[in-house]
Amino acid sequence: MKEITTEIAELAGIFAADGSMQKKHICFWGNMTEDRDHYDNIIKKLFKKAFSVNINIHEKKSNSVYGFYVCNKLIIKYFNECLGFNFGSKTYVVGAPKGIMDSSDSRIWSAFVRGFCDSDGCLNFDKKYGNCQEILKVIHTYPRIHMKSVSPKIIEDVSVLLSRLKITHKIYLLKARRENERECHLIQIVGKKRLEEWMSQIGFNNQVQQTRYEIFKKHGFVPVNTTVSQRKEILRGDVNPWDFYPKRARSLAWIGRQDNLSR
Repeated sequence: MKEITTEIAELAGIFAADGSMQKKHICFWGNMTEDRDHYDNIIKKLFKKAFSVNINIHEKKSNSVYGFYVCNKLIIKYFNECLGFNFGSKTYVVGAPKGIMDSSDSRIWSAFVRGFCDSDGCLNFDKKYGNCQEILKVIHTYPRIHMKSVSPKIIEDVSVLLSRLKITHKIYLLKARRENERECHLIQIVGKKRLEEWMSQIGFNNQVQQTRYEIFKKHGFVPVNTTVSQRKEILRGDVNPWDFYPKRARSLAWIGRQDNLSR
């Protein structure tokens, strides 16, 4: 059996979130625009290093997704027999591979969680409420990492791995609001201190999340409803992040000590 490396562990996390497998192929699909960089520059290299194969990444316009198929029988067998992923639908039952849960290597735990969060999680920044500076009620400075799934098993396994990595988090049950919905299980990691713990132990490999973090470190706040492309423009200095806020925010900027917001 091929040893579980950090590359394989990260791919397993990505597959648990965004992959599916039939007896003749395995496939990974992400967002056509936002996940393109992740597939081109991270996932392709992970597959090359882990399995010595070059994957053909392409758009699937009928579903507005970006990703690839792999028909290599040995890779399919490895994902099924060694990593324990099922053929067919895995949405409600997927979990972390036993080999990852049984590993004593924290790098393996981190890689799996990073892959899962990069594909099925999010780093967001919220406004603050209550007794705080007025500027903090207008701009988005409070970090929140969340991972959500209808599979209780994957959330339970990720929670175990986070606990081993000593990253404080909470699990919530989100009840279904409509008849055709299923209840969801949610992991949340909140606050600046815990975000830095995450970055130290796990980090991000997807520019969707990484660009938000870099803007936060540079400016102390992160505008909401921006694309990866827009955030890269902010980081290059081509766009002012204050342009995404009303004039009131700019008038409060000096009062809020803009340069200290990320501390």
